[in-house]
Amino acid sequence: MMEGWKGGLNFGFALTRGNSEAKNLNLAFNAVRTGHRDKLTLYANSIYATNDAEAASPHTTANNIGGGARYDRDITSRIFGFGNTDFYADDLQGLDLRSVVGGGLGFHAIKREKTTLDLLGGANYTHESYTTETRDFAALQFGDEFMHAIGTGTVVKQNLYFFPDLKETGEYRMTFTFGTVTKISKWLGWQNSFGDIYVSNPAPIPGRDIKKNDIVLTTGLNFTFTR
Repeated sequence: MMEGWKGGLNFGFALTRGNSEAKNLNLAFNAVRTGHRDKLTLYANSIYATNDAEAASPHTTANNIGGGARYDRDITSRIFGFGNTDFYADDLQGLDLRSVVGGGLGFHAIKREKTTLDLLGGANYTHESYTTETRDFAALQFGDEFMHAIGTGTVVKQNLYFFPDLKETGEYRMTFTFGTVTKISKWLGWQNSFGDIYVSNPAPIPGRDIKKNDIVLTTGLNFTFTR
């Protein structure tokens, strides 16, 4: 378990002082261990930003953290089973913790050295603890994960997941991410990432306009590692 890992740590930081006073920190971690017929993926990410200027009423403008793990096991050369768990918190949405445990089957639609596309389908159990209420429900999960290497220096990754609620028909959650990492040296790269998390029915908070979409765009350095 201590060998065969590949991954990276993404880091971005911005600070302004003078006419504007703000700071922004984003961190992301990803590690993948690939075996002969299985794969284990670990990931985490965090965004924190504040506006410190007195004229702007100093306040936190972003504060969310998430992470999780997924284990894939090939059944045939094309079909695989998977189990996953995810955790996410968003202070401005009033979400103290969302925990998800699920699993299902996947299909290797494309499985080449430089290009992969996996299609996944299954079910999960979701627990959400908001400031004003708590929810527990079962949901389906459908999605895709795509990776393509451009030459020897750039990797493009994209995934899209859709989670229809089985308890409250018509309600759902959707996540989308798109990112690139361009190699600068053997261990250093430049990363760009776009993410969108959509919740059709966020819990209401009195006196606050809660948005259904959380969109995040980050850029910064990527430190890679192998073991």
